[in-house]
Amino acid sequence: MSQPYGGQQPPQGSNQNYQGYPQAPQAPAGGYGSMPQAPQEYTGGPIPRPGAVTAAAVLAFVQAGLTTITTLIVWIGVFNLEGGEMAMQALIALAQTAGVVLLIMGGLQMMSGKGRTLLIVGAALEVAISLFYMIIYSTLDAGGIDVLEGAKALLIGAAVFFAIMPVICIVLARGALATQYLQPHRR
Repeated sequence: MSQPYGGQQPPQGSNQNYQGYPQAPQAPAGGYGSMPQAPQEYTGGPIPRPGAVTAAAVLAFVQAGLTTITTLIVWIGVFNLEGGEMAMQALIALAQTAGVVLLIMGGLQMMSGKGRTLLIVGAALEVAISLFYMIIYSTLDAGGIDVLEGAKALLIGAAVFFAIMPVICIVLARGALATQYLQPHRR
């Protein structure tokens, strides 16, 4: 077998291998580690949907389902009233129906990454409707009757319950994760 360098051994500490080709520099004892992976928005691949976006959409769908039940009851009440009471009840029913439609459409848009405006508007409308019910229920005259006072408190509690999910939905939809997810999808 022939020796490289015309029969000579490479000098001690040389950067040449036994065939005479330069070797790659050796990593220090601790090593360099690996290169970090490029963020998804720079790789050209789709950005996975964050859990906050999915949660906001699911809360919108749940709120729409619960509101649909109460809206049907309100619509039934519209046809059993007359005059100004009927007009007020119809206005409430229309607002609730609009809220249901906005929540469903907004949830679908949010899930597909197309936007959050409809979802936020629908959730804000639901909060406004809940506040309206809180005011109406708190002004009811129970006449000092304990059972009616309890029913009044229960109705106010239900209105508060109906406001919780839309508030969470708005917070999630306006959060940093949702904003980052929706940025590349905007045109």
